[in-house]
Amino acid sequence: MEGEEFSIWKPYEAFYIQSMLFNTTSAFQSCSIAEKIIEKILIEEIDPQEKTSLLLDCLQNLINQSGAISRYFSPSRDGVKGAEGKTIHRDRGQYLSKIFGVKGDSPLMNRALRNSIEHFDERLDLYLQEGIVGFIFPSLILAEPEDSGVPHHIFRAYYLKEGIFQVLGERYEIQPIVDELARIHDLLVRFDGSGGVFRS
Repeated sequence: MEGEEFSIWKPYEAFYIQSMLFNTTSAFQSCSIAEKIIEKILIEEIDPQEKTSLLLDCLQNLINQSGAISRYFSPSRDGVKGAEGKTIHRDRGQYLSKIFGVKGDSPLMNRALRNSIEHFDERLDLYLQEGIVGFIFPSLILAEPEDSGVPHHIFRAYYLKEGIFQVLGERYEIQPIVDELARIHDLLVRFDGSGGVFRS
């Protein structure tokens, strides 16, 4: 009916809850592993380079899953369909944003974060096309970024002091993303435990 406010039919809400729970659960499994590794590095129980690949894989998965979750709130297409011009994807995004309290300043709404996931292959092409001169570091764990004055390229890195993950030259502060994902995950768990429906 024209002018009717968009909503998701109650029996269908469980599909969104389960789909989003897959992403947040995967993110927090990676987060848990990363946290243990960082803890051991900080107390000097292990050398940072011992677990470099595993730590960076976990952080990249966290970024990937946050990008997947962000699409539920801000889809890449409106979903215009048919003569009526319905915008189902956009309407769903706005509806879920209200349900989950996701606002424009949410770290999940960061366009650069989204683009880094959705267009990673294209960004890799462009990054490499610029030409790589100097030192190449496929993966690094450092206390903080270093500027030696020598040209260098870092594919993936994590900076312990600032809690920043870097991939292809773009840097993301991890904690705000984790905090927002945790808030959404808690709501999803509550909704799932309340019969698989959105409840206030």
